[in-house]
Amino acid sequence: MSTKADASTKVVYESQPPSCQPQASGDRDSSTNLERPHPFIWVTWLSKLMAGERQCQWAPWFRSHYEWDKVPSGCDLARWTADHAELLRTRRAILEAQGFTVYAEDQNSFTLTGTTGIEVSGKPDIVAIRGQEVYVEDCKTGTPRHSDHLQVLVYMLSLPHVQGHCKGRQLEGRIVYKSMAVDVPSSRLDNDLRELFRKTVRLIGGPEPAKKVPSWGECRYCDISKANCPERIVVRPGTTSGHGLF
Repeated sequence: MSTKADASTKVVYESQPPSCQPQASGDRDSSTNLERPHPFIWVTWLSKLMAGERQCQWAPWFRSHYEWDKVPSGCDLARWTADHAELLRTRRAILEAQGFTVYAEDQNSFTLTGTTGIEVSGKPDIVAIRGQEVYVEDCKTGTPRHSDHLQVLVYMLSLPHVQGHCKGRQLEGRIVYKSMAVDVPSSRLDNDLRELFRKTVRLIGGPEPAKKVPSWGECRYCDISKANCPERIVVRPGTTSGHGLF
């Protein structure tokens, strides 16, 4: 952990909050879908695929190409919002006490447009600047995940290209959890990471539907209805007995 800014943390619904599960199977009317004028991708959709935490490529492809009537979430969004806001306030106060100028949430919002018209958008929780030190931080109230690192790395990759307080700067990253902070060094922005980012953007922002991989483990957290995805699995698989293996 860095000693330059000791850790002690936005609510943007780029995707569902951790551990949120849709309330029903969601046979909702697909006629309400609106095709987007350009493919639009939230950074969190990218990071989960890049990290290998999601196997279904079609779900983020669909989200990037359509505005749709989402399956209601069973999560307590008010509680999640309050917890996250408190973590963000705490973190901001710590950084400001250390002499950092802190930009939060909407102040860090960005959209990158590629050569094919695909848009990638994000909203980092915090950008903290003190002299030549520039940190981009994201605050997480849930269980640490590998995609947290990829999300921050995409922010670090993107923000130096955006007009504003990060333009042309080298950023270091940090993930802030309730009990610890984890550094994400700029040395991880290598060619492999850049190529993975490009391939994933083109995969889910491209014109051809990406691969569907329906499974109970992913479908139960997906906000795309069965009307839009007939392959959606809505019943948990049963157990098998009488096999004689043990």
